[in-house]
Amino acid sequence: MNFTSTDTENLKQKGFTPAEVAEIVHRFTYELKPLKLERPCTIADGIIALSPANSHKYLEHFERERKSHTMIKFVPASGAASRMFKHLHNYSADNTSDLAEEFILNFHRFPFTKELEAAMAKGGDNMQTCVENNEWEKIFKYILTERGLHYDSQLKGLVIFHNYNGKGRTAFEEHMHEALQYAKQYDGKCRLHFTLSPSHIHLVQNFLNERAKDFPFEDFEISYSVQSAKSDTPALTKEDDFLRDHDNHIIFRPSGHGALITNLHELDADIIFIKNIDNVTSDAGREDTVFFKKVLAGMLMDLRSQAFGLLDTLERNEEHALENALEFIQHWFQPGLPIGGNQEQLKQYALLRLDRPMRVCGMVRNEGEPGGGPFWIQSSEGTISKQIVEKSQVDVLDAHQMKLLSESTHFNPVDLVCSIKDRTGKSYKLNNFVDHSTGFVSEKFQDGQVIKALEVPGLWNGAMALWNTVFIEVPVSTFHPVKTVNDLLRPGHQ
Repeated sequence: MNFTSTDTENLKQKGFTPAEVAEIVHRFTYELKPLKLERPCTIADGIIALSPANSHKYLEHFERERKSHTMIKFVPASGAASRMFKHLHNYSADNTSDLAEEFILNFHRFPFTKELEAAMAKGGDNMQTCVENNEWEKIFKYILTERGLHYDSQLKGLVIFHNYNGKGRTAFEEHMHEALQYAKQYDGKCRLHFTLSPSHIHLVQNFLNERAKDFPFEDFEISYSVQSAKSDTPALTKEDDFLRDHDNHIIFRPSGHGALITNLHELDADIIFIKNIDNVTSDAGREDTVFFKKVLAGMLMDLRSQAFGLLDTLERNEEHALENALEFIQHWFQPGLPIGGNQEQLKQYALLRLDRPMRVCGMVRNEGEPGGGPFWIQSSEGTISKQIVEKSQVDVLDAHQMKLLSESTHFNPVDLVCSIKDRTGKSYKLNNFVDHSTGFVSEKFQDGQVIKALEVPGLWNGAMALWNTVFIEVPVSTFHPVKTVNDLLRPGHQ
């Protein structure tokens, strides 16, 4: 792998040196290693199933303590809607997929038909006439292209997800409505943060500023950030050479959502709620979501307070402080103790183990949705910890590891409540708690060839691998993802 005479200047413009790029490639080529699954996390073995009494205890704790905590909702929202509508893009009357047929049969149930009808009328077409004449290719062009709704090039967050008496509401708007019910601070502010691509910030900002007028008595504080270009990674050919453009410049690609750990670090809040842009439900289906978001946050507040208190007692060398701290760590976060450690070494272990970011994660029963799940992971040092694991992090050629992966009972819906500040109110350096060895290399198709994309550890996977983690079972009624537009036909969206 060689650098050309012009690479140094081109890389400098991107904020890299050749040495830094070489180190990135070396890490992904030689230092990555698959995770070693110990076993799936299950109820009473890594996942807590709260009783109704305990759920209400944490709910009450949240309501009692929320006045002394700043809060914000963090939503990765740069995803495009094109994949949602892929089956419409490939439609033809002679070759109708099952998804396209389902869409056609349920056409009038989709929440954007009113807007579509207006767009078609503006273009000189009558939507109902087109439906009656089975002119679906024309209808789909109005849905997908700039001739109508332009959803094939739209942000997923700007797609209309729900209909309220003839008025459509996008995913962005639903996140605003949802945040009001659990993330509103005691001072009246409701803070949201969306991560976007640079080209979309002004579009979304203008859209949400306009929509905020629908909440005349609410004080929204909405902020935005972009994934840093400094987190991009070079694309490689199948032979591990640099992929280059027509000007012979090295091509860089975004390195995956794990790079957003830097964006998360920049937030100033005691409690951070994390959800995906497409996981929202309608007003009618939101009760369970709000209840369990408060429960997760209440548990986090309680555990955070206990951890801070134990750190104080350890530093004051109070009687039974070490015993209490080790018991707390083993019960909630990390089973087992360092072998052969003396009292001072165990104290240092407890201090290090308690003084780190913390997250409480909701987990739903596995019903076949694609994505990661909760597992006990064995480190190279022999310790085990709880992690959210994706298939891409596991050695797919190891039959035993794949068997363990298939035995997962729960699924990660990306339902996290996080604390990133220490006892003094200072944010932890989150990059210090990333397991960088858990990045991965994925194959993509670009310009007619297969390339290697280097992706950093996922945001709720390896990027949070060294956090203190608690998994809580939450009902599937809190999970309403929209991966294809047909998912809007599911309960929770109708």
